[in-house]
Amino acid sequence: MKNDFEKNLETLTLLSEALTMQRTLEEGLDHITSMTCSLMETEQAVFLFRDEERKELIVKSVVGIDSPNVKIGHRLYVPQRLHSILWLCRYIHQIGRVDAGIDGITFPIIINPITVKGSRVGLLIAGGPKDKDTDSPYDAVRRKLFNLISPFASLVIENSKVYDYLRQSVVLNSKELRQSVIADAGDKRNEEEQLMINSLKNPIKVVNKLAETFFMQLAETGFTAGHITSAAAHILDCITKSEIDPTSGKLTFTPSND
Repeated sequence: MKNDFEKNLETLTLLSEALTMQRTLEEGLDHITSMTCSLMETEQAVFLFRDEERKELIVKSVVGIDSPNVKIGHRLYVPQRLHSILWLCRYIHQIGRVDAGIDGITFPIIINPITVKGSRVGLLIAGGPKDKDTDSPYDAVRRKLFNLISPFASLVIENSKVYDYLRQSVVLNSKELRQSVIADAGDKRNEEEQLMINSLKNPIKVVNKLAETFFMQLAETGFTAGHITSAAAHILDCITKSEIDPTSGKLTFTPSND
């Protein structure tokens, strides 16, 4: 049996690793979900992002759940009642029993909303307590620990998105995207912060603005409408030839030699 000092040291080590190691967003979220299972003593954890455009919860990282309804890069498939609870959740919330039809998820679960710059961007969920004999796996101490994970998760997301953007000049140089971001920000936050929020909560809107940038750059370079149409068709062809990385949910594509 571990003593209190060893447990505290283990907790500090896991939390410090979450912040000090430079990671991509996917790696950062995977660390958070694995850390959640360890600290909460559960067998399952999942990280969901809010897609405001489609009003869906998108699975970004998962541990211990083997279900076609919980696949990385896809929307979460659960009964409408549970989806409504998850979508509206603003504070730590425990769910002991819900409607049938949820493969692979072990109840009770505990939900923690994740915010970045004051805006809800997702949910961290833990479930499947390892102690099967207890009636209250998420006691006051465990809830405080879960609350502690939340700000660390927010910082991991912020650090990862900044790291990603520094490598993507097309995002930083998109006039159309920047104008949209400034309009969305208003007086609430600065441009960089709003870009981060939009990319997490409104990915379709961000992609659309980047598509406008791509179009404008081709048009300004002198390419005709026919050339641009061919480019759009080639993008669709690339999508059909690409594969989804099972770890990150991202598309992977090997360019041709043409």
